[in-house]
Amino acid sequence: MKQIIYFYAGWCDTCQRMTPIIDQIQRSKKTQVAKIDTDYDASNVSTYNVQSVPTTIILENGKEIKRHVGYISHRDLLNDL
Repeated sequence: MKQIIYFYAGWCDTCQRMTPIIDQIQRSKKTQVAKIDTDYDASNVSTYNVQSVPTTIILENGKEIKRHVGYISHRDLLNDL
């Protein structure tokens, strides 16, 4: 099963455009989604070597298979799932 880990920050304009896309995928319950606010969770930022926000990491069976830094459209994200 694939999972999404989405790193964002409240002050990030691109994150504000992307968060509704992540929320929609999360509501569909077809993919497990973890949203991590980088201002409040530094441990996962270093664990996943996140350099900027937004960063969207797709895991399959716990292993990273894809990483997007910056904005990604809903359609492109769904294509990766």
